[in-house]
Amino acid sequence: MELSDYKFIRLKSDTIILPFDCNDTDLNGFLFDDAINYTNQLLAVTYLIHDGVKTIGYFNYINDKISHRDLDNNLEKFCSRIGVYMPIDKSKHKSYPAVKIGRLAIHKENQNKGLGKIILDYTKNSFTDKNKTGCKFITVDAYKDSVNFYKKNGFKFLSNKDKKSDTRLMYFNLEALG
Repeated sequence: MELSDYKFIRLKSDTIILPFDCNDTDLNGFLFDDAINYTNQLLAVTYLIHDGVKTIGYFNYINDKISHRDLDNNLEKFCSRIGVYMPIDKSKHKSYPAVKIGRLAIHKENQNKGLGKIILDYTKNSFTDKNKTGCKFITVDAYKDSVNFYKKNGFKFLSNKDKKSDTRLMYFNLEALG
């Protein structure tokens, strides 16, 4: 499966969204009820992948940062976990720029066929080779049932404080690709 096999479009206010169902009411609802509003309000950029009949997947990006506040305001712990990725003179910053994958969903008929990995690889490439924002990390609030997917794709947990939460904050260091 390749993205080039499908139509890949950036959502705009006049985009017609083809049918989509990923078996998750929150993700389905976001696409049909919120995605265009997020676009119009400059809160997120959403991309659709469709085959001419249905939307087979979508994902969006939101600006983000990784901060020492994500680790209980513990700057020492933050620097030991995240600062190691930074040049020596910058390793004591209290936050670093990131892009967040706000939503990523695949149509139920197309799940477990590699499209999610293709989207993550596209994202990693977009923010290294074609980086327009100067970000260092990709972050995601991963639903519990998708944590293993992100772990297989190189994402790590930022902390353990959200271990019992519905989502886990995870990050990927883009410099690992270089």
